[in-house]
Amino acid sequence: MIFKIAFKNIWRNKLRSWTVIIAIALGIFGGLAVISTATGLSDMRQDNAIRTYVSHIQVHDSNYLKFNGLTDIIAEENEIVSYIKKHPNTEGVSARLRVESFIQSAGGTSGVILNGINPADEKRVTNISEMLQDDNFLERYKRKPPILISQKLATKLNAKIKTTIQCSFTDANGMPVTGVFKVVDIFSTSNSMYDEVNAFVRLEDLQAISAVYGSHEIALTLKDDEQVEAYRKELIQNFPKQHIASWRGIAPELGYADKMMDLVMTIFLIVIMLALAFGIVNTMLMAVLERKKELGMLISVGMNKRKVFWMIVWESIFLALIAGPLGIIASYLAISFFGRYGIDLSFAAEGLRSVGLESMIYPTLSSNYYIVISVLVVTTAILSCIYPALKALKLNPAETLRTA
Repeated sequence: MIFKIAFKNIWRNKLRSWTVIIAIALGIFGGLAVISTATGLSDMRQDNAIRTYVSHIQVHDSNYLKFNGLTDIIAEENEIVSYIKKHPNTEGVSARLRVESFIQSAGGTSGVILNGINPADEKRVTNISEMLQDDNFLERYKRKPPILISQKLATKLNAKIKTTIQCSFTDANGMPVTGVFKVVDIFSTSNSMYDEVNAFVRLEDLQAISAVYGSHEIALTLKDDEQVEAYRKELIQNFPKQHIASWRGIAPELGYADKMMDLVMTIFLIVIMLALAFGIVNTMLMAVLERKKELGMLISVGMNKRKVFWMIVWESIFLALIAGPLGIIASYLAISFFGRYGIDLSFAAEGLRSVGLESMIYPTLSSNYYIVISVLVVTTAILSCIYPALKALKLNPAETLRTA
């Protein structure tokens, strides 16, 4: 009986009820839309960083991280690479020689880090090969050693494909040397800051010029990114003399961004629930005050206060149960659509690239959020109707019946 009366009561003023229902649904929709977009941005930044320059795990000589010396190469390089390649969870491994250099062309000069790589290995670790203008990942060249530079660096040097450039640095013997390279292709990643200071050459070419026959860095990616920390500990046990770090240690700002995202999302959900609570309190309080005479009549004919209390509670719950699914379904459809086709923010592409983001954003949301928001909506509805229900219990039947 209480359920039927409560359900009928919310439709006595359809305009007010639908206004509250739509307001709650829009609040849920807006909240989940913002959360999914922020999550998509965070996931994109993390994935771009891992797939472009961080990788899942990196191995360095301990002295290289302290002094960044040219001769601080990895002593157990062959053993480490062989061990990693045999692991079933390994997706790719690449050994790199990194040399700080002064790069110049006929059109300009700049500082750059030369990354000596094996193109075939690097393709399995990073996605640089997918971001080239001419699809030439140091593979097609003639007499001069090939080099890849970024679009941002090419603009700075006033260089283009087939431009000859020089790279000057100090070799392993402390002597100044100059390498002459031919630009065979130009890349452009989603991180303009990374692009500006990195160029790629073949490992054997850089070793011959620098007289350093080894690698400063071993980068690897895994098939299952959930096993990164476990595999890192395994590598540390087998090669304790090397410095081995996961992407969280290499780029702590990425892990910090994840923690901050969780905190921001929690605060955002609290704000949404507070707005929802005030809306329900306002609506139910108006409903109680408008029905003072009716509530007094019910109490005077024998309905006890406990039933009156639960009648008002169920009215709030019914409003939440109608509005909640509407907001959640609308959110799910919108997130699914834009998660597949993306949100184009090309008008802000340059600003997004400066922080490692692409202009096409794909919102995503964990299914747990739908469960959490459903529970929170019902809980908020119950809590927010307590005050109006208590207000109804304080009504004096004799006084309310004399009300005009």
